[in-house]
Amino acid sequence: MLSQHRVTLVTVTWRSAATIPGFLAACPPDMPVVLVDNASDDGTVEAALAARSDVQVLRNSTNMGFGRAANQGLDAVRTEFAILLNPDARISTQAIELLVAAADSYPDHALVAPLLLDGQGQTVRSWNADQMRRRRLPRHRDAEPWPEGPTCVEFASGACLLFRPAQGLRFDPDFFLFYEDDDLCTRAGGVLLVPAARVAHEGGRSSPLSLEVTWRKARCMAWSRLRYTALHGGGAAVARREGVGRLAYHAGKALGHALRLKGRRVLADLAAFAGTLAWLLTGA
Repeated sequence: MLSQHRVTLVTVTWRSAATIPGFLAACPPDMPVVLVDNASDDGTVEAALAARSDVQVLRNSTNMGFGRAANQGLDAVRTEFAILLNPDARISTQAIELLVAAADSYPDHALVAPLLLDGQGQTVRSWNADQMRRRRLPRHRDAEPWPEGPTCVEFASGACLLFRPAQGLRFDPDFFLFYEDDDLCTRAGGVLLVPAARVAHEGGRSSPLSLEVTWRKARCMAWSRLRYTALHGGGAAVARREGVGRLAYHAGKALGHALRLKGRRVLADLAAFAGTLAWLLTGA
């Protein structure tokens, strides 16, 4: 049996009242949990404490963004390992044991990741090439083999990652949302993927979908893409050229979706245009 003194589970919430009870129900009852809440206004913290009274809650008075809040949670961990999980992920004791065993066997890896399962229980390709190389690869690569044992990969989803908090590896707090896990994996020099460890993840369920969330996600994704390019893809000049091209790309998509009366997609296109423009004006 895995010692409760070696692992702490960490999650970041924002308007996650609907999913956090299920998250906590899946967590081993004898394992400490740190929850960092980004100023939820839907009763997330109350729902968490009702589901499990011993959760350590760190409340932010404003939404600090994912990376900054995750860092707060990792800084609060006093065990050897921390497993960072999205609120819409569900982890088992077996998966935790497999991740820790792999970390013990391969101590040079700063990050360890499981395979993720979708809402239907099917494995998904939750690892990839690093972001810059990924952009040059075909979008659909189903013919590529899946790893059969622990494998070093360039990127694994931040929906579930095992850290050694004492090593000091943290997210770049300037990424408010998206690409923070790409940046983290790049700086870590890769991730150890453990295919035998399986973690369910219903992507996009951490917070309820709304027009506000659609706008924020699309804007942040566009901004963060250019920041990642500037940091790891050739510098600010390269990112500026990419940004100018993507302004035209998002404008064209917005027009096309408007002609087809796709209102939510128009909103997302305009948000991505705004995020791109924001980086061009202030990020370089």
